[in-house]
Amino acid sequence: MSRLMLALLITCLSTVSLPVAAETSPTFNRVTLNESAQHAVENDRLVVILFAQAEGKQPAPPADEVNRVMDWALAIANSHADVQVQTEGYSSNPIYKDARIRAWRVRQALRLEGGDSRLIGDLVGQLQEKLNIQSIGHEVSEAQQRKHLAALTETALTRFQARASDITKALGRSSYRIVRLNINDNQRHPAPVMRAMVAGASADAMPAPARIQAGTQMMSVNVSGEIELSEN
Repeated sequence: MSRLMLALLITCLSTVSLPVAAETSPTFNRVTLNESAQHAVENDRLVVILFAQAEGKQPAPPADEVNRVMDWALAIANSHADVQVQTEGYSSNPIYKDARIRAWRVRQALRLEGGDSRLIGDLVGQLQEKLNIQSIGHEVSEAQQRKHLAALTETALTRFQARASDITKALGRSSYRIVRLNINDNQRHPAPVMRAMVAGASADAMPAPARIQAGTQMMSVNVSGEIELSEN
């Protein structure tokens, strides 16, 4: 054996050591618990969706009619700086009868959103001259949600800690530690305050929803988790 190989063998043997058992912390009794906080929040955003619809034997004429109506509606709606205006849901679909295309239906929606329900209600009344209402709904604005979610989260966490302390004392233990913690706000958008309208109904048959009660929706934060109790 060469001197180099012998030196390497001696070096390797000198560095071999027995494995040391990994240190593991003991696992004590564990308890799963959850707490929550709720608060009724006033809806501060009104959302109205209207639509224009037309039918014809060829796709071009109803499309032109819908486009002209939407141009008229946009000119009126965009004159109000405090109202967010958005077109959506444009469609052009064939109408079948006896497996043949007999007509075409063209439809486009207009979404109005804002914090002034009186203004939007009056605007909707004006637009009903040529548009139909698809739905009316209320939402909590993002700013309001963040404001209340912060407070609700703090309350739910405080309740979780208080209950964990109570359980620890009731079981005769001196302390606990949090092993797992989940926070869930379960918020929904928008609040389901909807009103559907029948397409083709006249404006006289659908009075403007100028005075609308916004109401409230319940916001909640749920905190769930697992704590580990000390031995003594």
